[in-house]
Amino acid sequence: MKRYKKLIKILAGILLIPAGIILSFLIYLTVTDFHPAEKETILIRGNGMLLPPLKNDFTFLTWNIGYSGLGEKMDFFYEGGTRVRPDNKEFAGYLDGICKCLSAMDSIDFILLQEVDTHSKRSYFTDEVTEIGNILPRRCSLFAKNYDSRFVPVPLYNPMGRVVSGIVCFPKFRPIAAERIDFGTQFSWPKQLVLLKRCMMVMRYKLTSGKELVIVNLHNSTYDQGGTLRKRELKKLHSFVLSEYLKGNYVITGGDWNTNPREFLTKSVTSGDLAKVIYPLLDSTFLPGWRFAFDPSIPSNRDVDMPYQKGKTKTTIIDFYIVSPNVEVESVHTIATGFRYSDHQPVVMKISLK
Repeated sequence: MKRYKKLIKILAGILLIPAGIILSFLIYLTVTDFHPAEKETILIRGNGMLLPPLKNDFTFLTWNIGYSGLGEKMDFFYEGGTRVRPDNKEFAGYLDGICKCLSAMDSIDFILLQEVDTHSKRSYFTDEVTEIGNILPRRCSLFAKNYDSRFVPVPLYNPMGRVVSGIVCFPKFRPIAAERIDFGTQFSWPKQLVLLKRCMMVMRYKLTSGKELVIVNLHNSTYDQGGTLRKRELKKLHSFVLSEYLKGNYVITGGDWNTNPREFLTKSVTSGDLAKVIYPLLDSTFLPGWRFAFDPSIPSNRDVDMPYQKGKTKTTIIDFYIVSPNVEVESVHTIATGFRYSDHQPVVMKISLK
């Protein structure tokens, strides 16, 4: 009997070791967890021009660059694939391609980017804000962090590890103010320790009329069963942009919405890609009378459960703009890159102020 009791104690001690390691790891992540304030002023770097007083038309580009890690050859373990990150050579090629695309579109007034890493294992600890900023030297640079985890432990065979990432704007013109507004949506503990803290970036420009041009860059929630977090984010966004419009301001919101724009139809996609719908759809109560600006013929996003194959990989449209009724949309088109450098394609819009 004594022998059995001793054996049980030894086994219990052995089992307590991994339990203690896991507990210590969770305590470490909890202590170092990213806790953004509800509102934070964003540092404006660079020397962008002053907004010309008589300028009435503007161009925009929105592009989720997938941290230069989700180009055409990549699949991703979190969405049914097997890979965690590209090899170093693939990554360098994707980042170089993104930089060349953005350099070629340097005439665009406002460049809004999502999933831009500054210090992450998945992107070989490359400061992508600096890398992209180097090829856009005459612009301001604004960064709003939405992801900061000391160690993402999945997948167990090859953990993602350290991640620091966010949304970025490279405007030609220097805003009078910029802030990060937290959506206040996050997963429950302990999942919140390794996932994003979503936000919107707001830039303001003073117009000669006394009103403001208000530009919002966002990246809404995904991996959100039932879309609960995304609904809360949209509710907060709805309240914010509507209040700005009621002041007489001009409001442009663009980015990766992780849902389809109102009026999206899969049959409108004529690029030869297989299109899908993401539920729940935005209903008519969300900003009625506002313009949803997107290119219905070309998908802006693809699934990453497999490397990209046109006609086989599922695609959709989740990158678009919503503009206030006092803004005229003159054109909007998606640039067909063949998902070569990212799992998203850039969307360009031209507008004028009524």
